[in-house]
Amino acid sequence: MSKAGDTAKAESEGASASQTSTLTSLKSTISSQLLSSNMSKAGATPKTESEWASASQIRTLTSLQSTISSLELINSLRRKRDLMSLLCSYPLDMRVIFDDFISKPYCESKLPLKLEGLLPKAIIRDAENGDMSGSNFIFGDANLDFIPEAILDMAADLAVHQLMQTLISICKSKNPKHAKCIRLSTRSDVEKRTVMEKVTAALNDKHHSLDILNSFHGHLTIDATGYPTSEAEKELKQHICQLLQLSTIKYDDILCTLQIEDEMSRSRYLVILVDRDGEEIVDPQKVGLYGTLLTGVLVIITTDSPSSQQAKEGGLKDGLVNLEIRTKEHLLPWVVFCDTAGKEFVYSSDAILTTAVRIVEECRSHLHAILLVAKWLKNHQDVRMWELALHKLQFTNPSHDVINFHGLNSIMINTFLNLTWDGMNKTQQNCLLSCSGIPKIRDGMVDHELMNHWMSSLFVDAGETEKNLRQLVENSIFLQFDGVGGRYIWLPEETYQMLEWLCTSYPLLIEKSNLGLTEPPNTDKWHNAVRIELAGNKISELPESLDCVQLKVLMLQQNADLTKLPSSFFYHMPLLCILNLSYTSVRELPRSLFFLEQLRELYLKGCECFMKLPPEIGNLEKLEKLDLDETQITHLPKEVQKLTNMQSLTLCFYEYRVKKNRSYSCSTIIPSGVLSKLKRLEHLFIGVNPDDERWNENVQAILPEILGLECLKTLSMYIPQVELLKLIPAHIFKLDFRFIVGRHMQRIISSIPPATDVEFKQSNRSLKFVKGEGVTDEIKMLLRHSKALFLDRHFTLKSLTEFEMKNLEQLRVCILAECKEMQTIVGGGDLDDNIDMLPHLLFLNEESKKHLGRLNSSSLLIWYVLQSLSLQSCPKLTTLFSVDFVGNLSLLKELVVKDCPKLSTLISYKSSKPSADTFLPKLSKLWLLHLPELTSISSGLSIGPGLKEVGFYGCPKMRFLSKMELVSRALTVIKGETNWWKELEGRWFTFDHVFSPIHEEADLMTQLGTPLQHTGFATPASNSPASSGKGLKNKKDPRFSNLRISIPKLRSARDFGEAPGRYTSQVCEPGKNSIWLGTFDPAEEAAGADDATAREFPGHKAKTNFTSQSSILYSNTFDAAEESANSANVTHPYDKATREFMNLYTSL
Repeated sequence: MSKAGDTAKAESEGASASQTSTLTSLKSTISSQLLSSNMSKAGATPKTESEWASASQIRTLTSLQSTISSLELINSLRRKRDLMSLLCSYPLDMRVIFDDFISKPYCESKLPLKLEGLLPKAIIRDAENGDMSGSNFIFGDANLDFIPEAILDMAADLAVHQLMQTLISICKSKNPKHAKCIRLSTRSDVEKRTVMEKVTAALNDKHHSLDILNSFHGHLTIDATGYPTSEAEKELKQHICQLLQLSTIKYDDILCTLQIEDEMSRSRYLVILVDRDGEEIVDPQKVGLYGTLLTGVLVIITTDSPSSQQAKEGGLKDGLVNLEIRTKEHLLPWVVFCDTAGKEFVYSSDAILTTAVRIVEECRSHLHAILLVAKWLKNHQDVRMWELALHKLQFTNPSHDVINFHGLNSIMINTFLNLTWDGMNKTQQNCLLSCSGIPKIRDGMVDHELMNHWMSSLFVDAGETEKNLRQLVENSIFLQFDGVGGRYIWLPEETYQMLEWLCTSYPLLIEKSNLGLTEPPNTDKWHNAVRIELAGNKISELPESLDCVQLKVLMLQQNADLTKLPSSFFYHMPLLCILNLSYTSVRELPRSLFFLEQLRELYLKGCECFMKLPPEIGNLEKLEKLDLDETQITHLPKEVQKLTNMQSLTLCFYEYRVKKNRSYSCSTIIPSGVLSKLKRLEHLFIGVNPDDERWNENVQAILPEILGLECLKTLSMYIPQVELLKLIPAHIFKLDFRFIVGRHMQRIISSIPPATDVEFKQSNRSLKFVKGEGVTDEIKMLLRHSKALFLDRHFTLKSLTEFEMKNLEQLRVCILAECKEMQTIVGGGDLDDNIDMLPHLLFLNEESKKHLGRLNSSSLLIWYVLQSLSLQSCPKLTTLFSVDFVGNLSLLKELVVKDCPKLSTLISYKSSKPSADTFLPKLSKLWLLHLPELTSISSGLSIGPGLKEVGFYGCPKMRFLSKMELVSRALTVIKGETNWWKELEGRWFTFDHVFSPIHEEADLMTQLGTPLQHTGFATPASNSPASSGKGLKNKKDPRFSNLRISIPKLRSARDFGEAPGRYTSQVCEPGKNSIWLGTFDPAEEAAGADDATAREFPGHKAKTNFTSQSSILYSNTFDAAEESANSANVTHPYDKATREFMNLYTSL
């Protein structure tokens, strides 16, 4: 067994037994010498030279101290070696523990920390110290009188079993010489003879004989009890020679010894030597059985009594023994049981003692099973409880098929399932089952990490987490130890595997997301589930009612075909805490949902068919989080004020009127007095339709309520008038705010680079200032605390300096769109030459600046940390950077330049002498689009040594790609038009390998990695039967194979007509907004309006419903589609925006 054999690393050849016996006297000598020396030094009067310790005495003391330290280390290593070998012979899976022990260097091998949960602390302490006295105290002779005879006999069996396992390990080892001598110490001569009989029987067992005896040349059993004194050693040698079939030399004792040594070195023997009775013992070296060239294994069976310990000084030295096996140490299972269950209870009556013996015998030295049973019986005096425990250990539950446990120990299966598992409450069972998904718990994890996992998964309430963990540890289900960083919890491998099986049969977590399922799976196993995840499937129907009494989390998001929840679906889910219905097609909530008293989180994000929040929502008094983003609700019911535990509230109101003279369904969006009742609210997000006239009045009424919420941490809302900022106190600006200020209007399409767009949306403290005129003090105050700024169509601003640069110091994201009067980013006014402008700016996007002549018109503008820069539609821009300025952009990663008709180069450099510098060292992406005058990238300067992607489009004068400019060796792709690439002069062959053509018939931005794309579709009106959402493939008009009909997918498409069967039409940019065209009947007109619009923005490359432009009335221009919308008497909120969009897209 490599277990016991490898532990022989603590071997120390040559350590004398005499040194060990004088260890105490050496310590005493050193202590007295040091005390005398210290007293001499502390004296007040001068001492003579003879009174000081001489140099030789000091060296002697140092040598003695070194000897003692060495001996203590050797004894400690031997003791730990023997204990680890003993444990490895027990059924408990010790691989993790043992690997931890043998992985350390020889001098640093400490007992694994994981043993702290298995063994009494006294045993671990004594083993670490190499002290045998503690072991003798626990297992010693004084206590043997109280140990039942059956337990003593079991200890002898375990010692023999350890010996057999060690011999098997030696035989299978790749290094058979690593263990030569094993000493098996018994308590007495009587037990010695019993052990000898057990060893002989074990070796005669066919299983052992095949593994052991076949690996040796021969097997000798030498009984020295027939040679009682040392004078009989000659006769013993003669007997050994006869067993080895050697010629005997009667009169030459030395030659006889040498002859035996020679045979033992030439052939591999297994020698079992039974020591003499009494005080005199056999020295194997003197009879030739042990030598330096020994190739076999010598097993010495001797006694461990105090008298023989003294006589052992003349026998084989401890340093030559590779492994010590002691029968009394195999009393460990009994000691662990008594120590855990309570010794006073074990010995309280003969009936309990008898049952306790049978329990320990039944556990068969499985320490963890013994711990679990003992904890179950702790402090019990009723003998019936002890008999019940024994019965459960012997009983195999037919519902627990042992085959499913992959060969696990049967006693551990019965112990855990019949005793431990049945004795736990449901919460503790759930906590344990959750651990089956944490593989590292088998090695150990910090206790607070495990508790956080339980709390985040809702397996246990926060207040009960520590209590449940403590109980599981006290019952030894979890074992613990103190390590670096805190207290660690670990689960033995056998327990972990049983939990895996239990999770399969009685799943705690059902995780079936993104599998394309059309119906809920395994509903018969939902009874025990705590968490069910079915997100991202195609489920359209749910069972009427399910018995899920343990369910706490139900995730049904992204099942687009799910339109209705059964009315009684939630009646048998009393513990449900989290419900996610986001991005489904549910239109209303069932009545049973409002009886969920424990519901804390409800998600309805992206449910675009959900139009009304019922007043019964007020029944969910424990609700803490409600997400209604991207829904179609028109107002908030006043019953929301009952949700006083609410901490996070996300609202979205997008009611559109089909006709201008049609009144709103409710006069107020958020009733007064509702938000002020939500005292615990920390996060508030309010999204409204900017064209909703109700908001202008409503916001003035509710703004004081919002500002009075003391717990508020995050606030996102639309403030239509700048003057309303005067109502906001200064402390609100320290929150995580996201404000849209001004006359906001949804953009039809965005040309902002994706990285910049994402960064702005994720930024805390962001401001979008729309259609501004001038700069007010309130805007300056808001900017002072902002980290992201989106300046959208400011009519008068000429430079950011007008905001005062000190107010922009925190900006990390800056988007400047259609600020047509802006001439430079920073310029004008009195500027301090020593101030770094925008020192934290990471992302900058500029668009439609007709007066912007150059980016660096102010030499003071230094952006040290800028990572992304985008410039679009700047007609006067001739160059981007000067050489002096570009050196400040050392962290720039992405650069996009588009629609700048006068731009000839990115960097202006007029010197005829080439520069040795390389600029823009971090640049990885470069897009140059629609730049008709561009002739070079950087005027011959080297840029972007790490550049990976380059894209060109609409750059006809770009005739040459200079290797001096594109120096990157990491370049993976160059995108451009095929004809342009063929006409390039002197292009390098290395560029040909990475060139990727841009297909003119496909969308340009999509190919360049910008997610700007067109998707047109005609949809049935929302109240039409065709909009039920049960699979789009059945909704196509059979007359038109390309006609796409679906549910409205955006906020702007809702409730557009009363007559069933009418069709809506809109052009949509996925994930953003749409152009609403109106409602039509028949479907051909809806499809035609869609085609006419689609052809306008990608031109002849549009994906249309009809293959021919002449096949339908609405086929030529957007004006025809607009007329269609007007003829249907539909309010068109995007008339002007659509025009702007068409103008923008024409430039593409």
